[in-house]
Amino acid sequence: MKRFLGLTMLAALAAPCLGQAADLSKSDLKYMTESAHGLVSELKLGAMAEQRAGDEGVKNFGKQMVADHGKDLQALQELAKQKQVKLPDTMNAEQSKEAAKLEKLSGKAFDREYVKYEAKDHKDDIKEQKELIKKTRDPELKQFASKELDTVTGHKKTVDALQARIK
Repeated sequence: MKRFLGLTMLAALAAPCLGQAADLSKSDLKYMTESAHGLVSELKLGAMAEQRAGDEGVKNFGKQMVADHGKDLQALQELAKQKQVKLPDTMNAEQSKEAAKLEKLSGKAFDREYVKYEAKDHKDDIKEQKELIKKTRDPELKQFASKELDTVTGHKKTVDALQARIK
């Protein structure tokens, strides 16, 4: 009986440590993980654009990606810490593949590939952000997603204008 009570007390003490992560839905946890991968990717690819792009507008867009998504990643990391969620600090396989492709390019070839990738990526991100905002029950995550949606929507407009100019 003492052993049972000891285990019960241990479980009760450990519960607050697990609490908030357990309160998030699977889709919320998936969103946080995918967002972290995406933000890390935007930082890496944006830095590459600053160095490898031939077009000044593409370089500036890369710089904007680093600045804006750096702030977003920091906010997501703070939220994850509150929610006791461990986030990845790497790109996913698809993003890594794109980074490897871009590392081999420079100048106009880099500009075309980077802008094409970013246009599609931001279009997909907008769709995902809107879906999450509808689905999530977590108010802080909803707020993060709303802010991220505003950022990504602005980036989409910029990258669309670049894509129309760079062919």
